[in-house]
Formats: sequence, C-alpha cells, structure tokens
Amino acid sequence: MSTSTRRKAVESTTVRGNPILNWIISGEFEKFYTKRVRLAAHASMWLIILILQTILVYANYNESLSACLAFGARNMFSIMFFFYFILYFVVPDLILRGRFIPGIICIAIPFFVNSLFNYITCVFIHNNLTIHDPVTKESIEKIVNEGLFSASLFNRTLKGAWFFATAAAPSMVIKLVLDIIRSTIRRLNIEKDKLDLELDFLKAQLNPHFLFNTLNNIYTLSLKGDQQASGLILHLSSMMRYTLYESDTPQVSLQNEVAFMRNYTELERVRYGKNAEIRFECNDQEINDQQIGPLLMFPFVENAFKHGQSNAAGKCEVLIRIKANGPQVQIEIGNSKNEATIVKREVGGIGQSNSCKRLELLYPGRHTLHIEDTADYYKVILSLTLAN
Repeated sequence: MSTSTRRKAVESTTVRGNPILNWIISGEFEKFYTKRVRLAAHASMWLIILILQTILVYANYNESLSACLAFGARNMFSIMFFFYFILYFVVPDLILRGRFIPGIICIAIPFFVNSLFNYITCVFIHNNLTIHDPVTKESIEKIVNEGLFSASLFNRTLKGAWFFATAAAPSMVIKLVLDIIRSTIRRLNIEKDKLDLELDFLKAQLNPHFLFNTLNNIYTLSLKGDQQASGLILHLSSMMRYTLYESDTPQVSLQNEVAFMRNYTELERVRYGKNAEIRFECNDQEINDQQIGPLLMFPFVENAFKHGQSNAAGKCEVLIRIKANGPQVQIEIGNSKNEATIVKREVGGIGQSNSCKRLELLYPGRHTLHIEDTADYYKVILSLTLAN
C-alpha cells in the first residue's frame, strides 16, 4: 500500500523551467507584493485598460480625442466594477460559501451598473462634446431623451455585456490564479507548522515510559556492578543529544539518523533481554552524506518494540534493516505479533500519522510506504529517493 502524494511542502516544491512560478510558490512573491505594490499594480492595470479602450474607440469611430476618452473611461469603469464586484464580493462571499443562487443573481448587477455608466457618459457627451458620426450621435440623443430606463439603453447594455465580461476575463483569471496559489501556500504552511509541532511533541514525549524503564535498567545494572550500565548511559545520552540539538533542522545526516535508531535498539535489547530476538542490519559503508528528514522512521521503530509480541516459538522478533545505494534508501521494520497486538495497533498514534504526512510533504513522488500485516507478523518497508 503506497501513501498518496497529494500535498507538497513549500520548501520542497519546485517547477522545472518556470522561475516565475517558483518565485511565487517560494513565498518571495508575498514579500514583494506589499499593499503599496498591489495598489500601484492595480492603478497601472486600469490605466493601460483606459488607454487601450480609448484607442479601440478611436479606431472604430474616428471621433475627437475627448469623445474617445469619454467612451474609453466608460468602458474602463464598467470593466473595473465587474472585476471588483465579482472577485471581491460575489466569489468569496457568495459562491465559495455555497450561496449559489444569490451569487448567480448578483452577477447581473454589473450589467445594470454598466447601463448607469453608459447613460452618464451619453449625457456628458451630449451636453459637452461634438459627435461627428450621425449614427452614434442619433443613438446618444435617443438614450438621453428616453432616460435611464429606456429600451435603447437596455439593448445597448445587453449588446455590450459579453464585451465587458471578456474584457475583464484576463485580469480575473490572473487574480483567481494568484488567490489559489496564496491559499495553497497558506494551507501548506499551516500543515507544515502543524507537523513541526507534532514533531516537537514526538521528540518531547520520546516515550517517558521507555526512559523510565531504561533508567531503572541502568540503576539495576549499576547496583550489580555490570559494565553494561556505562554503555547504556552512553546510548541514552547520544539519543537525548540527537533529539535536543541535532534534529531541529529540516534535514539531518542519514548516518546520525541510523545511529539514533541503533542506540534506541540497543537500549530495547537490554530491556527485552533473552525474551526477544532483535536484529539491526545496516552496512555503514553504504551510508555516506545522504540527508533525510529527522526522526522520520522512529515512530515505526518505536511501535515495532511497543507492539511486538511473542510468536509461536515464544520469542518476540524485531527486525530493522537499512539499505542504501546512493540516494536510494530502503528501510524495513518488522515485528512478530499475536491477536492482542491487532487490537492495540488499531488505536494508532500521532507518531505514525505524523511520519506518513511528513513523507507526503517532504518526498512527494519520491517515496513508497508498503505495509504487510499478517496474522503473526507486521512489516513496514519504506523506499526513499533522497536529494542528491
């Protein structure tokens, strides 16, 4: 069973050959796109639209610059209202909240506002400017004489509705894409922060029961004068140093991660004694300078010991096998079990859930997590492609 790769962490997400999209995704865009920059960008966009609309009117009607500018301003204000009304009210406050019928009804409002802009423009041109084209002049006079609710104005508005919608479309698409990217980044950051908190909790908890038993074992061995006590103290101090000081970075040395799991295994070996067959297999020569997420597999290792139960032969078996070939790493963790283990494991825990989510975030498309669960054995196989 492979875990899904639906989500990607912001810091590990890149798009090859697209530096602009990577700049937006990385979060640098948010730092650049301040309120002042946003206002300047919007003002520049509407100025460009005003110029283009004025040129378009002049090319079609060849009227005076003042008349063309008046018609261009009418078109710009109509597009502007359509843009802001739809994207800043209808979509976020109605459509995205499931209020589809009011949202669809409100889409008609910009077209009535366009009628108002059209009427005001016609009155202004009729009273202050000269129109040379007889057809345009007659149309303006008819609208002015019939008033705001004239049939002529209504027909003219309907004819221009598609034009204003398509004219506003490019700006709306850009705005929607940016909003989606921002929303995705915020969601990923929230999820990453949540996972970081869970990781901190995982490090903080490091199974107090395990620590208590380990200290008891060390105390008992020290009373007997057993030389194993000093070795256990060394293993425990190495683990504590790793969790407190070395695992606070996004990536850690695979060598250190393996050493942490080996230290933990040695402590558990003493705790289980002769009641368990524990194997930790790793060729240290295969471990070079690879980097991996800290404590990524520890919850699975911890659960192997926690849920490991005696098999038919009367022994608890735990296997931890790590293989590495350059960036390719495979980690196999297995433990014997019985029916009592099945009930316990169904409860689950924050550790394994955290690891699965972190795998999806840190290694999207670069990992498989395979779980085999039989009547007497539980095995987890993780295959990772680490960064070169």
